[in-house]
Amino acid sequence: MALVKLDQKMRIRLPKRVSKELGLKARESLDVTVREGKIQISRPKARDLRGSLVLRDMIERPMHTKMKITSELLEKWEDEMWMP
Repeated sequence: MALVKLDQKMRIRLPKRVSKELGLKARESLDVTVREGKIQISRPKARDLRGSLVLRDMIERPMHTKMKITSELLEKWEDEMWMP
């Protein structure tokens, strides 16, 4: 367990010992889950990404954009990909 503070943009910085223990690299995507007022951070599992090809591609090849990516936007893009 580590105590961290949010910066002005509501971001957290993981302590070096945590990122080292988990073998995390800079700009790596993580899965954030909220349950019963607790936040869990983990690596996305390959099986979790099968449902959304767009999400999988974004994690494997991140875009450099200021666009806010939401689940609704991802679903819209995925629907558009399958339309004739």
